[in-house]
Amino acid sequence: MLAYYISESNSYTVRTQPTASSQFTMSMQNMYTLENTTMSISGVTYNGYESMLGFTASISGAIVGSEYRLELYNSGAVNLDFNTGGNSIWYGSLQAYKSSSAEKSEYENQIPPITSSVSENKYIIMK
Repeated sequence: MLAYYISESNSYTVRTQPTASSQFTMSMQNMYTLENTTMSISGVTYNGYESMLGFTASISGAIVGSEYRLELYNSGAVNLDFNTGGNSIWYGSLQAYKSSSAEKSEYENQIPPITSSVSENKYIIMK
């Protein structure tokens, strides 16, 4: 499952079925509402030797906690019916998360230096 962080740059690399195409379209289906849409992908790079596709994704209107089914198509051929399987070259899923740049608290040590009392290091052992 891919992690999508809202309001951040989301770059991914996935292994696909071999393709000679240079055009790709990502279809997605909201798993809660079953609404079919397409994901905007940019900066696409494809390594034909390893069948690795790199891209940056953008989802308009993503809500924290939403989960999506993904299908990647080549040559612009899109089949938005997820039940037929179509001619996709990659399947996956994605979940939307809140921005990972959470504000971190700065902690201060509010305890003054403590000096232990002088002892003779004698212990009582009980049975």
